[in-house]
Amino acid sequence: MAEQSRNSWISKDDPKLVSARQKDMFEDILEDRRHSSDLRYSLKTRDVTMFKLNKPRAPMQIKEHVMKSDRVNFAIDQTCMDTKLPREEVVAEALSILDEMAHNLRTGAVRGFAFFLIKVMKSLYRRIYVNVDGIQKIRGLIKEYPILLMPSHRSYMDFLLMSYVFYNYDLPLPVIAAAMDFMGMKFFGWLLRNSGAFYIRRSFGDDHLYWAIFTEYVQCQICNGDNPIEFYVEGTRSRTAKSYTPKFGMLSAALEPYFKSHIPDIMVVPVSISYDRILEESLYAYELLGVPKPKESTSGLLKARKILEEDFGNIHIFFGQPISIRKYSEGFVDRSLHNLAPRYIASLTNQEQDLIKKLGHHMVLTQQKHMVVSPWSLMASVLMQSQGGVSLRQLAKEVEWVKRQASNLGAYCDWPASESAESVLRANLKLHQNIVRVSQEDVVELVRVAPPVHAKATDALMITAGQHLMLSLYRNHILHVFVRPAMIAISVNTCNEERLSIDDLFTKYTFLEKLLCKDFVFIPENTKADFDLALLTLTHTCGVVMEDNQVIIAKSTNKHTTFYSHLFEPFLLGYWILCQYLLSNHPNVAGKPLAKTQKNLVKEAQMLTARLLQEGVVKHYEMLSLDMMSNGLHALFAMGGVSKERRDGVVYMYPNTRQLSTITDQLAKFVDVPPLPSVSINLHSKMITVNAKL
Repeated sequence: MAEQSRNSWISKDDPKLVSARQKDMFEDILEDRRHSSDLRYSLKTRDVTMFKLNKPRAPMQIKEHVMKSDRVNFAIDQTCMDTKLPREEVVAEALSILDEMAHNLRTGAVRGFAFFLIKVMKSLYRRIYVNVDGIQKIRGLIKEYPILLMPSHRSYMDFLLMSYVFYNYDLPLPVIAAAMDFMGMKFFGWLLRNSGAFYIRRSFGDDHLYWAIFTEYVQCQICNGDNPIEFYVEGTRSRTAKSYTPKFGMLSAALEPYFKSHIPDIMVVPVSISYDRILEESLYAYELLGVPKPKESTSGLLKARKILEEDFGNIHIFFGQPISIRKYSEGFVDRSLHNLAPRYIASLTNQEQDLIKKLGHHMVLTQQKHMVVSPWSLMASVLMQSQGGVSLRQLAKEVEWVKRQASNLGAYCDWPASESAESVLRANLKLHQNIVRVSQEDVVELVRVAPPVHAKATDALMITAGQHLMLSLYRNHILHVFVRPAMIAISVNTCNEERLSIDDLFTKYTFLEKLLCKDFVFIPENTKADFDLALLTLTHTCGVVMEDNQVIIAKSTNKHTTFYSHLFEPFLLGYWILCQYLLSNHPNVAGKPLAKTQKNLVKEAQMLTARLLQEGVVKHYEMLSLDMMSNGLHALFAMGGVSKERRDGVVYMYPNTRQLSTITDQLAKFVDVPPLPSVSINLHSKMITVNAKL
């Protein structure tokens, strides 16, 4: 029924508002599926090209190889020595770990999953766009090199989409590093495992046996080219629709065979997946507010099937330029350093580790570069600054202006060229009618969003915050486009002097980059180059005026600098409130501020923000996001404003008052901070008092 409704919607709607099957470099891979048999598609003959050095083997043979490997046997011997356990017991533990981890990729399960998946895709989405050029590059490389796929990770749908795309184009299905959460799902956990998912723990700690099994399992499949390996360099799904800073454990394990000369090269492919509407938008919003996510379960999945009746718009999947690790590392690493030690013992060199960190950041920035910006993301950036509502006409005017700025900065905006701005806006308002509505007076305003069923005892403030956080997910999707010019614009917009030298401007830029480095992704050694490019952009397209290596403030303060400042104001103000909360922590008997766990610090800072919102002192509801507070806390730690100590295996944090006060004073120069009234918050019967003067 839902599928028939979607098909009729596409045929009836104005064709100028519905993206065509071929669009720029993209091709819609759902179109043919709407006009042919799903069963025939799932049973089709697949002519799959494999890696030239591949020796075909079953999943069980991969496991046998892992257990017989020198690396795992060395780890077993070490574990026996450390624990004094008999070897048979440690071997049994190793087998248990491997059984828990390993995929069981089977053609029959894949075909069954393809039949199920295509019906879900047709119900949820209008079109799924793929850049065919990227697919053809992979097809040409897959015979010659092992392939690592690194998609962005904004939704559970990501790994399903990747498998579907590779099935559709007759490419070998990727095996996918999946979180343990899915393993316990009855039937679906089994189905995912049999479709190529291998399950790994989120953290290995000091479990050397687990590390050895995991590393050997990944590397032996890379070296034999069994299948492309897919994993998320960000480590987990982004609940904010912003990119996370990269994690390096999986990347290190995957590239080690090249560094140790076990294989001549590896091809790494960045993949950008952009959604018109995110499936988990409501869950993410309330998870950011502190409502625990529901445990993944088959029953929960079945209960959620009503979403198949909803419209989630289009998806764009962009396969970026494959990167040869041999060429990428040329001149930076010396692989001969590993020649004298067994490959399973010697660790990677500092140069190799630095290269991995550089590559991880490069992957994330490349994913961002090829994200497709929907009209709704542009609209959300304006609506977030118009909390009281905005007329449709004014919204259209502002959105067209933001679109021009995003395009000037290199963003690909998915905007129908032949359609009026108002028509495009109305189509997107309809798609997101669960968040906004148009009143009879043509004013666009937020609607009350019912919290998810599992969010019990949710008060009015949290429901309002949930609305704003849902909207912020889509605004966040384009913040990476603006963040570097914005850090200069903020400095210009808040400068009280007539002129600002380039040196002083760079100092301010550097401070903001350090402060925002956990919410946005920067390459540390690129700060000066990023600054120069951002300043060049502002002087050429945004009206910033330079004379004698100085910014003329009065001539440079304009709509661009004001918009960029407002765009990032919630982050700066949220950090400032966090600083004020940390400074208000009373010292204990030793004269040192009371140390608390990160979870408690973030939660109590959120409660302070909630009180300030209720009293009208601040207005940005997204500052209630625990993710923002947590990122701010980690940034302050990196800047020396907060210290850590470990007690009984638990990390506690406390402010370094002098350094934190300096950071707080500097931060206050970039944002209009409110006068803080005396505020008391009751949390677990403990009173937190924040005074007006700290």
